[in-house]
Amino acid sequence: MGSLRDHPADRTTAHSRSRERYRRAALTSLASALSRFISLAISVVTVRLTFRYLGAERYGMWMTVSSFVLMLTFADLGMSNGLINLVADAFGRKESQTARKAVASAFWMLLLVAAVLAVAMACGYPFINMARLFNVHTPLALREAGPTLLAFFLCFVLNLPLGTVRGTQTGLQKGYVNNLWNILGTLLSLAALLAAIHLHAGLPLLVLALSGPPLLASFLNGVELFGWSHPELRPAPRFVSREAASRLFGTGMMFFLLQLCISIGMQTDNIVIAQILGPSSVADYAVPARLFNMINALMVLVSGSIWPAYADALARADGAWIRKTYRRVSIAGTAVAIVLSALFVAFGNRLLALWIGPEMHASTTLLVLLAAFCILNGYLQPVNFLLNGVGAFRVQVICAIVMAVLNIALSIYFVHRYGLFGAILGTVIAQLLVQAAPLTLAARRVLRGLQQAPDDVVRHEA
Repeated sequence: MGSLRDHPADRTTAHSRSRERYRRAALTSLASALSRFISLAISVVTVRLTFRYLGAERYGMWMTVSSFVLMLTFADLGMSNGLINLVADAFGRKESQTARKAVASAFWMLLLVAAVLAVAMACGYPFINMARLFNVHTPLALREAGPTLLAFFLCFVLNLPLGTVRGTQTGLQKGYVNNLWNILGTLLSLAALLAAIHLHAGLPLLVLALSGPPLLASFLNGVELFGWSHPELRPAPRFVSREAASRLFGTGMMFFLLQLCISIGMQTDNIVIAQILGPSSVADYAVPARLFNMINALMVLVSGSIWPAYADALARADGAWIRKTYRRVSIAGTAVAIVLSALFVAFGNRLLALWIGPEMHASTTLLVLLAAFCILNGYLQPVNFLLNGVGAFRVQVICAIVMAVLNIALSIYFVHRYGLFGAILGTVIAQLLVQAAPLTLAARRVLRGLQQAPDDVVRHEA
């Protein structure tokens, strides 16, 4: 337990650096676990409340709008994720001035992106055919479609520059601080949602009730980070650097392409189902998928906390630590995914009945395919985070592009042919065909290269 106390540690030796990386990763994982547990517990409440309160069509529209907005996560041009590597690398090399320039450049560039998106939405909103976009028919759903989209979009745009806070804290290996603020935002969102339902609010206000408090928590987190914890990293305009912006943009573009393809590949299932089978069918797919997403969230929790530690170890030429840690995380992640997925297949419908009610029932085929997707992700997540940490983006981007195109095509075909479970079937086949083997080979190549010259090998691979 001593390794989990939040105190600075000696980092002058390889052993002390290893202990400190594990300590911070453990703190981040514990805070992430608590954050996820609270989020999932609240999700059980909110999904049950909102599904019954809104009905199948309006709830399906909510999930569809969520998918559209989640597909825009690439709109930050990958800069918040790129900032993780830049900050971790700068602090690993003890170059605080470089980190300050990177943080300032990221914040003001993201603020500019947010402004451009806001103007684009203002210009394009009057021309959007909401009925056709969401495939809704009832007067209430048609009336709420536009304001719901605007509510989601507003929260998304305001959150863009705040990605600097998450990227900075993660790069400093202090992701646990960000997770604690996330917990506060989640608790506040539950209180706001209960108040909105009690007041019989419409769907747009429910969206603001769930999305607004986490946004406020992120803002307060930024005030604390740059006001007290690390005032030397405060993103003042005078610290914006062309060199830092160029490096951030180059790294960010790799993340941008990666996020874009993953978003298209992973977030289109609800949209495909809504267009082919109707928005009411989205709930029959989205709710079981959210159940299994708990497993995927756990995989990100375990693997993601190590990402900045890889970047720090690379900057300090600790290749042996990277190889040892990757093996541990990969084996543990895959094993946990297999066990949990099997349990969810066996007891999935019982969990859904407790969660939503007896009206929610998933076919065994859908449960098995969702489990296969989770197991595949349990294996691939450690691979992806290793490649992220050492800066090996090229192979990920190429595989993600092919996967996204193939996934959409297969999902459309299989939904037409087999119905609901065709969406996840297309995703699983696409990942198996174009991601599993190439990314595994890339990870092994990087790990072998780290034995001799880590910096040169990784930069060539990236």
